[in-house]
Amino acid sequence: MLVTAALITSCATDNNSSSTDNESATRTATASAAATVNAPNPTLTASSLQPPPQKQYGRPGVVYDPCTWIPDDVIAGAGFDPGTRSRPGDQIAEITFLICRFKSKPRTLSVLSGNATWDEDLQKNRSWSEPLTVNGREAMWVRDPGLGDGCAIDLRTKVGVISVMSTLTLNGLSQNLQPCDGLLDIATAIEPTIGKDN
Repeated sequence: MLVTAALITSCATDNNSSSTDNESATRTATASAAATVNAPNPTLTASSLQPPPQKQYGRPGVVYDPCTWIPDDVIAGAGFDPGTRSRPGDQIAEITFLICRFKSKPRTLSVLSGNATWDEDLQKNRSWSEPLTVNGREAMWVRDPGLGDGCAIDLRTKVGVISVMSTLTLNGLSQNLQPCDGLLDIATAIEPTIGKDN
């Protein structure tokens, strides 16, 4: 379901102060947008990390964006390199998912924030899910056989669901790690970034 995509845009200008003004305006606009959705932490403002516009299909828009809401210190504390933060390809459709990916030697972490309802997620994963609570938030283990060397914990939100998914790399497999090893700690670290209002 995750599709890797790269979108490179460039903008050149001969006026350095104009570029600085544009960056400042972007930071201000981003901060204002964050305030309107009650972001629990300041958002990251790098242009390459910003989410694409969402289309309206009768579902609520996805509020929580993992690529701009999860601070570097949370990612580092969870065992991943913040410098590997990337947006591999968001799914903007009737059901929207904003996606962010992080890497470490033994595993890759993908965080998907979507507007699929919790009931839809339960229905999809019923055969391989197990109820769980993360920091008081309703959640579930998702041990989908189709994930192969991956494991996920899905967290319920007011809009839908956030999936925290870990996939073992060749390095992780060579260490005989199990896909779900440490995932509860990772989800527990990420959950507060969602915010109580979400």
